[in-house]
Amino acid sequence: MYPEHGAIEETDTIGRPTDPVGRALLAGAHAFALLGGIIMVGLAGMVVVSVFGRWLFSAPIFGDFEMVAMGTAVTVFLYLPYCHMRRGNVIVDLFLSRTPKRLQIFFDVIGAIALGVIAGMLSWRMTVGGLETLETNETTYILALPLWWAFPFGVLAMGLLALCCLYTASMDLKRITR
Repeated sequence: MYPEHGAIEETDTIGRPTDPVGRALLAGAHAFALLGGIIMVGLAGMVVVSVFGRWLFSAPIFGDFEMVAMGTAVTVFLYLPYCHMRRGNVIVDLFLSRTPKRLQIFFDVIGAIALGVIAGMLSWRMTVGGLETLETNETTYILALPLWWAFPFGVLAMGLLALCCLYTASMDLKRITR
């Protein structure tokens, strides 16, 4: 999965997993990212229409900023699993760039496990928060959109991110032990 670290059997030449679990996780992460992209394109189109409506007719889309805020939050969550599977997270290697590759991979394992634990905890707490938001019927201020509907996207994306993190950590551990 690290082209710069050398090829391993579990990935093809461009770093995609070739084992069934890795392929399934990457496919799920890819589907989430595509959904996020579709949502973001829709939001961008809505903003353009709203700005032109405000400019030309003094009639923007009512509550557009509420929809943009909620939609952007959803899309950020949807992008995270794919980003992790493609090793797109920001890495600060100031201290590790000159260390042996095994040590670099070891710290990548530690980072993936930490991120996986955090993602799992976020998924759990977002489930609780989403259920409470549903029970209290909390809505946005202007459009009165129910807030609970955004939570399932975050819960599923954080759950998938946790699985992706565990997968990449296990693949990296295999590389260290070789």
